Amino acid sequence: MRLRRLLPIALVLLLTALPAAASQIVGFGQLGTTNVFLATNNGDGTTSLDVSTAVSITNIISGATDPNAFLVFEAESLDATTVIAGLVTQHYSGTFALTNAAQTFTYLEGTFGGALTLGGIGGTGALFTANTSPFGPLTFGTDLPIVLGDPLSFSLSLSNVAPPISIAFNSLGSFSASFTGTASAEEQVPVPEPATLSMLGLGLVGLASAARRRLRR
Repeated sequence: MRLRRLLPIALVLLLTALPAAASQIVGFGQLGTTNVFLATNNGDGTTSLDVSTAVSITNIISGATDPNAFLVFEAESLDATTVIAGLVTQHYSGTFALTNAAQTFTYLEGTFGGALTLGGIGGTGALFTANTSPFGPLTFGTDLPIVLGDPLSFSLSLSNVAPPISIAFNSLGSFSASFTGTASAEEQVPVPEPATLSMLGLGLVGLASAARRRLRR
């Protein structure tokens, strides 16, 4: 009788497994205090962003760390700068890859469309944020044994912007900066395939039937 009552409960649990909630999956920062984030005004109304440097990963999903990782980040502007309520904003698309020092294992990589938002002209801080947007969806890939899904986000916090923020040819002026970064995503729990669920269900039914026959004897 107990198995008969537990059977539908077990099937419901199998069929209604839900993915985990979105959370930060990695945090990282550059090694040293030298400005390594580079913005280059191309003189034609566009600006390029570039980072290629060693970083320290402060957490990787379950709390693991890597003090000798490597980040490559490249982006090109998609539009002219805008100044609204004192904030300077420009949109970019590009790619990034966060790997081990030997660049043989990828912790996180992706393509993005995002916005670089800075304080007023003459400011020294900025924030780059990327998520699903009209400027290009954010996608993640990883060599870690996990599956990542929406909602996704990726951000770089810039400091020590030098020279201070300026605009040239309707695009951000050249500057360098220091940075830290984070990324978050929904870690999806693999759901068993229908065939697997059917086999598990049949197995439970078989166990229940066998138990009933033993009780009758």
